[in-house]
Amino acid sequence: MGDTTVQELALLACLNDVHALKKREYVRRFSDRTTLHTFYTDFFESGADTTAAHPDLPAPLLQKAIEIRTRGLLDFYIDIIRNYQQSGIRILPVYDPNYPKKLLDLNDPPFMIFEKGSGYPLSKPAVAIVGTRNISPESIEKTGEIVEFFVSRGYVIVSGLARGTDAHAHAAALDCGGETIAVLPGDLIHIIPKENQELSQRIVTSGSLVSEVTDLAKMHKGRYIERNRITSALSDAVIVIETGKSGGSIRQAEIARKQGKPLYSVKPDPANAEAMAGHTALISISATSIESPLDLLHYFTQKQHHISRPTTLADFS
Repeated sequence: MGDTTVQELALLACLNDVHALKKREYVRRFSDRTTLHTFYTDFFESGADTTAAHPDLPAPLLQKAIEIRTRGLLDFYIDIIRNYQQSGIRILPVYDPNYPKKLLDLNDPPFMIFEKGSGYPLSKPAVAIVGTRNISPESIEKTGEIVEFFVSRGYVIVSGLARGTDAHAHAAALDCGGETIAVLPGDLIHIIPKENQELSQRIVTSGSLVSEVTDLAKMHKGRYIERNRITSALSDAVIVIETGKSGGSIRQAEIARKQGKPLYSVKPDPANAEAMAGHTALISISATSIESPLDLLHYFTQKQHHISRPTTLADFS
């Protein structure tokens, strides 16, 4: 069989926009592109009794395929796929060699992801750096120090392009010559928040923007939680810079622990009561407390592949 057609990719993208269908056993059915070709042909071209032709097909997949065919949804997704291809967005279905294999360990991996940028960071050693949108000046400084520590050791910095900690982590990675991945809660066409659109353009030049949905998927608060599993799955560890005792960073930490990822929390100034409450909450779920990059030396002694960066005056001080 030749390359996957636009129609076949559109079908997979339509399935992919339904989070309830993202079950490991469903997704792994399509790890061979021949399966997608047969699935598409039987449901949308042959006119055969598709239920009889696929007796082992899980009912939710069968029902969704019938809905797509009945409601004529495929045409909308064909337009999306063509638009993405023309916009330089890479489409990585689960059978693509460039699909991050780390994601297949998830209970709910995506059928495909969409990526804009160099693409190369997706398979490299990586660390997620996350935290509050209302980051303190002290934590901004610590973010830069920790990012530089990891970049100098060849790690890619992963975060979510949100205001505050995420934005500072991405920018710090770029400023010290590193690579960074932004895992978005929405699609790659409508970047949110709008104030970080310029930063997203910088990331494309030295890293990747990653999304698991098209712009036909309805945006809702749950999407922020859903993307957290991808952020930590792509990473070898998760560092929480600063957080309160509830919110997105705590949820990200909980997901990381469930995935078996090493979790670290930066100890804040004791005078910052809200941040101390968040730090205490993280320690209670087995996060390791750190105060500076020096504390990380014990856990990250091995340097990864070298990433070159411009020489600065600081290198000679």
